[in-house]
Amino acid sequence: MNRYHDAMEHCAPPPELEERLREAVLSAEPMPQARPAVFRPKGFVRKALLAAVLAVALTLSVGAAVLVHWDDIFSDRFGPAGAETPMAEKAFQPVNVSSVCDDVTVTIREALVSEQTVYLILDYQLPDTVDRELVESVEQNHEWQVNSIDLPNISLYLTGDVSWEDLKAADQDRWADIDWTEQPSARETVSESTLLEAERRSSGSMRIESQGYDSDTNTLTYLYSVTVRSTDLDFTAQPLTLVVTPPVLWIDGTPQAVTDHPALVTFQPSAVSQTLNGSLQRDDFYAQVTLSPFAISLKVGDLSGTLPYQSHGDLLRSISLVLRDGTIQSVSELVMGLGGGGNLGEDDRYTSLSLSSQFRELLDVSQVTAVRVGDVTIPLT
Repeated sequence: MNRYHDAMEHCAPPPELEERLREAVLSAEPMPQARPAVFRPKGFVRKALLAAVLAVALTLSVGAAVLVHWDDIFSDRFGPAGAETPMAEKAFQPVNVSSVCDDVTVTIREALVSEQTVYLILDYQLPDTVDRELVESVEQNHEWQVNSIDLPNISLYLTGDVSWEDLKAADQDRWADIDWTEQPSARETVSESTLLEAERRSSGSMRIESQGYDSDTNTLTYLYSVTVRSTDLDFTAQPLTLVVTPPVLWIDGTPQAVTDHPALVTFQPSAVSQTLNGSLQRDDFYAQVTLSPFAISLKVGDLSGTLPYQSHGDLLRSISLVLRDGTIQSVSELVMGLGGGGNLGEDDRYTSLSLSSQFRELLDVSQVTAVRVGDVTIPLT
């Protein structure tokens, strides 16, 4: 890709800038005189200076080049400057994959991908039988479990390319007995299918956020993200399948699922790797860390059973990033949300703890050399 050409195409200065600068340069011309013109260094310097201003203006406009043209949903999540970073360029994937699942259509519009984290913009097109004006009214006048729309459950699978027809043939007999207003678990939804063996939802942190309703297309949009703590899993190594339960529409306190079956969509995640890993063993203490522009995952343990952390919050507050310039940055100031697990010893003290948390903004991992946990420093590679 020719980045300079792309930058000039999309980051040109406003059209009126050239005219304003041209007028300023022309105004610097010496007034006409009756006698022959003479060399005036001052006027020449002024014009040279104005020409330099134009060059600087062009340079600055290119310097703020947008490297990815992603949806505003990602800009709202990571800030407008996120699209100008190499981290976004390496992670961004315009997917545009749709799956027609009987009376609903599910579309993955765009994605941000690393080996252990995926962000997706997901469109869920409702059945034609759903009253669009009613859904729009509920969306605009949201009142929890009175007039509202519940978020769907989304189950994540690392598996081969799976179609809606495959899932329907394997599991449709059980769907008639499911109360979809209760938003059933993945095990209830696909327990008879081969997908269940590949489920990876339980080993990380997951977040679903509503992005509104478009009545023209009868579509609900969601921002879905998931981070897995296991370094043995790689989202880019095989297709990723999502199974989505029906959203539940509450009208005057009565819930009704928008349809009577789940939906499924599969795509192949793709990204340039930006993930850093580190591990350390010191006496009975051990630690493993994974760092990407999106999230941090950490596991610590002590074989003697004397881990000094009483909760995941204690562990998070002990973590810092060591930057190339020597700066130490507390991780708790950079992240939002927290997922984790752990093992308790006989005296109810943790012998191991694991956590994962997502960064509020894209992290430039090229500036990070190590992760510090308490007084222990873990180099990253």
